Amino acid sequence: MNRIRVTFAALSERDYRLLWIGSLMATTAFMTTFYLVPIVAYEITGSYAASGFAQAGMVAQLVFGPFGGVIADRYKKKPLVLGSQIIPCAIIVATGILIVSDNITIPLLFGSTFLTGATFSLMGPARQSWVVELVPHRLLPNAVALQNMSINIAAVVGPALAATLVVSMGLNSGILYMLVAIPFVIVIPLTIMISGSGRATPPEERKPVATEMAAGLRYITSRPNLRSLWVFWTMIVVTGFALQTLLPGLLDQEFGRPENEALIIGTIWGVTALPINLMLAGVVGSRRWPWPLLFLSALALAGGIWLTAWAPVYGVLLIVSAIAGGARSAVMLLNQTIMMSNTRPEYFGRVVSWVFMAFGLQGILAPVWGVVADAIGGRETLYVVGLVVVAGTVLMMLSRARNRRIPPEAGTAAASIEAEAPPEAELEQAEPRTAPSPAVSPLFAARLAPVVLMEGQKPR
Repeated sequence: MNRIRVTFAALSERDYRLLWIGSLMATTAFMTTFYLVPIVAYEITGSYAASGFAQAGMVAQLVFGPFGGVIADRYKKKPLVLGSQIIPCAIIVATGILIVSDNITIPLLFGSTFLTGATFSLMGPARQSWVVELVPHRLLPNAVALQNMSINIAAVVGPALAATLVVSMGLNSGILYMLVAIPFVIVIPLTIMISGSGRATPPEERKPVATEMAAGLRYITSRPNLRSLWVFWTMIVVTGFALQTLLPGLLDQEFGRPENEALIIGTIWGVTALPINLMLAGVVGSRRWPWPLLFLSALALAGGIWLTAWAPVYGVLLIVSAIAGGARSAVMLLNQTIMMSNTRPEYFGRVVSWVFMAFGLQGILAPVWGVVADAIGGRETLYVVGLVVVAGTVLMMLSRARNRRIPPEAGTAAASIEAEAPPEAELEQAEPRTAPSPAVSPLFAARLAPVVLMEGQKPR
């Protein structure tokens, strides 16, 4: 019971509880939409490349991502969060109407994704920055942990509900699109109920936008571990989400299944990811395990992608897809846990915004994966994707070996825990082998949980 109380401690704060519920519902809506985009594109064209081009609208995050972090750091949070919920709600409803009326086209679907990605470039950093102001400092790590939990829950709920409606009621993608807007209708009043609007940087203290953007980028690139984790994260996003781009066409061309059954596989990904994340929460606070687990998860992702490409029949595909989905979730959680635990709080918004730019790059490369798949086949393209993951993981291992002795930066969560926790060698001598180590308790896990909204909020 005490462990449960510690794990959910931040939810005792009313305002944070409202924000958390809103984050859960908004993420569920975003996730379901991002699953539907490649499905709708493939339905109207039958082309891998079209599925990729429709998702290319996420390039908006590449364009607007850095601005979102600066804006979130300098202006009040409530108006930013409200605006970034109202706008995508209207966009999603309009897109659903176009689909139902048979007026949707790939360019229109691209535009819908572009506008949604632009609003998300603002909502993500604004929500994360607001968390810092809604809980006492001692509960901040736990609040960050619970934000990540809301993402994992949304990863299950969104695709599962959509898949249930498709299978049981035969609803088409247009109706599903419009139903996705319902969570936003609920989230908006919840956000209004939060006390205050968040702090804003006084005008006289604001620096030029370009200066603050550059400061965030310089902060990442000047620290070897952050720099390598940022590059590795980008590689994981670009390759790990290629599977979602190719999945509708793979189901149709290789297994003779309806493309909307990609929602079923998305549900399997989410159901697998949730327990894996819960298990990782027990060891993520250790100074010994996060990095090795990061590399093992990345290699498991490559293996899951290869198994998906190899699957001879649909039943096998459903089984092996759990490996790819669970491993992708694990590697993203671990990467962001390590990255944000080594980031000073005053840079959170800008670091998150630069991290989100990876989804914009994924939007650019999604059509590339589609074109390649149209040329050589979906299975063959997935083999290539898995090979890229392995190569990137090897390079990350080499970078870690070179930088492993760099101490945590003062002012970061990693430095605080390093100072509080005795060396693990001493812990092993002081504690019986049967006793749990304090360095891997749920409290430490909560302190190191990631801030990104990544997995479930973006196209895969």
